[in-house]
Amino acid sequence: MYNWPLFLKVPYSQTPAYGWSVPPVAPELFLTVEKWVLIGLLVGFVVGYRIQFTAYACALLVAHLGTVRTMQIGSGETEALFIGVYLLILFGLFHKSNVLSVDFFRRTRHESIGALRQRLESDTASYSMPALKWGLVVVALIYFGAGFDKVFHDGILNPSLGFATAENLARIVTTYRPDGPLKFVVEYPLLMRIGGIGTLVLELGFLIVVLAKLSITPWILGILAFTASNRILLGIHFVDVYFILLLFAAWDVGYKRLVRDREMAVVFDEQCRGCMRALIPFAILDTSDTIDFYPRPEAPEQYARGTDAGSSHSVSVFRNSDRYVGYDAVCELLSQYRYLVPIVWLMRLSFVEHIVVLTHRYVTRDHA
Repeated sequence: MYNWPLFLKVPYSQTPAYGWSVPPVAPELFLTVEKWVLIGLLVGFVVGYRIQFTAYACALLVAHLGTVRTMQIGSGETEALFIGVYLLILFGLFHKSNVLSVDFFRRTRHESIGALRQRLESDTASYSMPALKWGLVVVALIYFGAGFDKVFHDGILNPSLGFATAENLARIVTTYRPDGPLKFVVEYPLLMRIGGIGTLVLELGFLIVVLAKLSITPWILGILAFTASNRILLGIHFVDVYFILLLFAAWDVGYKRLVRDREMAVVFDEQCRGCMRALIPFAILDTSDTIDFYPRPEAPEQYARGTDAGSSHSVSVFRNSDRYVGYDAVCELLSQYRYLVPIVWLMRLSFVEHIVVLTHRYVTRDHA
């Protein structure tokens, strides 16, 4: 985040028209406090706490701070911040679709026992993310707009490929970074023209590919390479763009490699609302369908041992011929996910176990 006191000491402004965005009273203190408020709200947004409020509030603050920054830096470095604003608004609009969030867990308090049981027994291993779906369209539209402006800079009736000429691109490179490490590229007109045409194809074609529901991987990789070339050739940093584009990577494919392929079975008390709520995150994370969840009365015979109605354990975990209950059951479930193994190591510490057991007793209390 920015050092606003130092930022405001700059004696000039590239775009004084945005001067209205600077607070009239104690601007340095105001912007610094606003920055830390934004950081706090972002933490709440990331963990999924009151997503609708935190998303909209973050969007408003990012938009304001981005506008202030535009006074000094009006290039794409600042404009990229506003892509984040659009994405935050979309996450706010579709806040109920986020199932791995504090909000989702809080909503399960009001679900019936039957609905909670259905969530555990459902074979659904995928969840829609409309915020990312429409976010991709927004990002594609922004790139399309950039390409459209390059071609129709002189009006809709006067299209031109002047941007892609070797002379124009050489002028841009020598203006922005005349002493750059790749300044020699201006000596190769064909290479410059290929780069210019490739830029137009990437920017204009991205939206077409998205709307046609074709693979976006070549375009994403191309735009990432284009963004890197801007850094090297022009010295312009589009750091935000990397993170924004990586949102649309197929993370679920890599995630499956982080889940062990060993089969497990979980037998739970179908009358314990808290137990079922505590198990829902494990069901959501089980994208490879390696864990079977059974309500106690319907558990197969091999899992019926010790899980009768009189058992003091509301949840039992079975792997091969081994049975785990209580705290050990939690550890065994966590160890199913390779990226959570360090947490299991930590939970094996005696003082951590004591704290977790007390917390588990509170969470799994049946408030019905």
